[in-house]
Amino acid sequence: MGRSVVRLSSDPSTMTRHEEGGVMFPATDAMSRLPGLTSVSPSLLEDIFNQLPEAVVVADKDRYVVYVNPATERLFGYDQSDLAGQRTAIFYADPHDFDDQGERRYNPSVRSGMDNYRMSYRCADGTVFLAHTCGGVIRDPSGETCGYIALVRPARAAEKSIDTLQRLHAISANPNMDSDARIDAILALGARHFGLPVAIQSRIDGEVYVVEHCVSPDDGLSPGAGFELPGTYCVHTLKANRPIGFHHTAHSEIHNHPCYLNFGLESYIGSPIQVEGRVYGTLNFSSPEPCRPFSQDDLIFMQLLADTVGHEIHERQMRDRLSALARTDELTGLANRRAITEVLEWQVAHSRRSGLPLCVLSLDLDYFKRINDTWGHAAGDKVLRAFAAILLGSRRDVDRCGRFGGEEFIVVLPDTGLSGGRAVARRLRDTMAVTPLSVSDGESVTVTLSAGLAELGPDDTLESLLHRVDAALYEAKNGGRDRLCVAGE
Repeated sequence: MGRSVVRLSSDPSTMTRHEEGGVMFPATDAMSRLPGLTSVSPSLLEDIFNQLPEAVVVADKDRYVVYVNPATERLFGYDQSDLAGQRTAIFYADPHDFDDQGERRYNPSVRSGMDNYRMSYRCADGTVFLAHTCGGVIRDPSGETCGYIALVRPARAAEKSIDTLQRLHAISANPNMDSDARIDAILALGARHFGLPVAIQSRIDGEVYVVEHCVSPDDGLSPGAGFELPGTYCVHTLKANRPIGFHHTAHSEIHNHPCYLNFGLESYIGSPIQVEGRVYGTLNFSSPEPCRPFSQDDLIFMQLLADTVGHEIHERQMRDRLSALARTDELTGLANRRAITEVLEWQVAHSRRSGLPLCVLSLDLDYFKRINDTWGHAAGDKVLRAFAAILLGSRRDVDRCGRFGGEEFIVVLPDTGLSGGRAVARRLRDTMAVTPLSVSDGESVTVTLSAGLAELGPDDTLESLLHRVDAALYEAKNGGRDRLCVAGE
């Protein structure tokens, strides 16, 4: 059986049938079906509601539309026939808000009366707008909920700004979001605030404009995309070094700009992003449609958004630096024991999946204690740093090396069997034999290497592989040093 949808009509004699079988009732019947309104003349209510500049929406207990006034049709762009059989969810920009309002205000258990709040709504053409809403329950003479009523008017600029600032604060203060998630949320918030669907946070690399975060309705943009900077509107933003906007490019001084000719973007507002006092990139919002002229408040708010994004980028960089420091040997700049162990753990798993070989080379500087005893620990540090530089200079791009502790170093050799591992060790030993290492002003020494080599076996774990390569290194040192020993040979 179809649901009856009741609405006021400017013609009380009008009565039409809904597609589902429910009847569209005339004005007086519409109000009579909500007992909470029977104490007031339905025709008087009709006159009042039809003359109000605010949109009036009346729903039944299940939140199905039973009445909308002409202002609702004008504001949302729906005809009355479009709303027949529809729940009030049709008005919400975010479906989650419909559910949330059902829990907060529009359910039979609510005991409070009318309430004021702000909400984002969506028009029939997809346009989203912020509105001030006054809504609540309608009760019958016995106090039982029989329906709901809401009066909606578009928010004024000040109300819209306050709402956006509150949402911006909620994003910035959310402990469950990382910097990337916050930047994505800020882009979505800015697009909503300005009514411009394309949002981009860029990094400027010389004359290249690199997209790092973006919101694009048609998925025409993705992070990592690069453009020549002069072909973007942001070149004007960077030149001005402040927020700027164009609300109708076709009628502006930049109507011949490549960005307009290539992409047809009619409206744009953007601001430089500063990180640690230097220009990092830009934050900008745009649309292929013209928009209202941007006000000074819009430019100020644009600067606030860019500053917030700049802070998030700075925080991300600081965390990355701290993370790198926690994984880097302070003296040599190589990976520390923890970091190189994590690399080796991943490479062991990769070798198991791919079937490719994996070798580990353990290196120890011979008689290193004599250097410390003869020239002091500062000289020993110089030798360790010099050896780290040799190690980095002789490795392949895929190889990873780290300081395991003291004068012991580890080299992880992906896709490498024992013959390749022997070649790496031999090359390092030969280089060290002919490379004097400075220990003081005017003094230098040559240092030999002891090395252990092990290849990942079918039964190896990370621990057993490290144990075998360590045993091979121990054998090389006990066998007279300046040599390579291979585990299992």
